[in-house]
Amino acid sequence: MKCRYCGSNLGLEDAVCPYCGKVNKKAAKYLAEKNKYLNEFEKTKTDVKEKSKTAGRIGRLSVIGVMLILILVMKFSVSRYSDVEYRINKREDIIASEVNKNRDTIAETVKEMEKNREYVALSCYMLNYRLRSNEQYDDYFRVFTAAVSYKTIYEDIISIVTGFEGYDNKTTKDWCYDAAIYISDWNSYVAGGFWNDSPDSPMHAGEHGAFLADAKKDAQDMVQVYFNLTDEQAESMWTMDKEALGELLYESCKDLYPKEAADE
Repeated sequence: MKCRYCGSNLGLEDAVCPYCGKVNKKAAKYLAEKNKYLNEFEKTKTDVKEKSKTAGRIGRLSVIGVMLILILVMKFSVSRYSDVEYRINKREDIIASEVNKNRDTIAETVKEMEKNREYVALSCYMLNYRLRSNEQYDDYFRVFTAAVSYKTIYEDIISIVTGFEGYDNKTTKDWCYDAAIYISDWNSYVAGGFWNDSPDSPMHAGEHGAFLADAKKDAQDMVQVYFNLTDEQAESMWTMDKEALGELLYESCKDLYPKEAADE
C-alpha cells in the first residue's frame, strides 16, 4: 500500500503516514472494520454471560451458536486481511530482490531520469521499484517527492481537461482541490519545510537542488498555462491556502472547460 501524498510504503494498520503525516484512508477503513468485529465480539460475550445466568438449556445453546457464528465471521475477516498482507509482503520481497540484482542499472536509470527532468517517468519508476524506502536513495528523497507531486498535479489537470471521473466519480472541482493540496504542500514536503531541512542537506545539493528548482518552475508553468493564471497568481499559488487555491483553479475551469464543469 502506498501513501497517496508522498508515495511511501504503508502497512494495513498505518493510520497515518510516518513520512509525511497524512491520513491513510485505506488503513482507517480496515481498522474501523476490525474494531467493529472486536466490539461485536465483546458485546456478544457479555450477553452470553448475562443470559447464561437466566436462560434455560435451549436458550444457552442458541446464544452459544450465535457466538460461534460471530467468531467464524471474525476469523474469516481477519484471515482475509492477513492473506492480503501476506501477498503484499511477498511481492515486496520479490521487488527488493530484483532491485538488489539490478542495483547498478537502476541507479544509472534514476540518475539519467533526474538529469533529463523526466518527472512523470521518474515517479512511476521510483514507485515501481520501491526506491523511496531503499537506503541507497536517501539523498533522492526530496527528488522523489517532487516527481510524485508533479505527476499528481499533471494527472489532475489531464483529468479536468478530459472530463475523467476516476473510480471515485470525481468532479472537476474535486480534481482542482486535489491539485491545490499538492501545490500548497510543495514547500513543506518537497522543499523540506516539514522536516526542517538544512540548507546544506545533500537532498538539496548539486543535481538534486537543480532538479527541485526546475520541477517547481515547470509545475508552475504547467498550472499557469492550463488554468490561465496571471504571472502574479502563478507565483503566489505556492503560499496560498488550499481552499482558496482550489476555488481559484475551479473558477478558472468553469470558463476554460465549461463542458467538463457543467455537471458540478
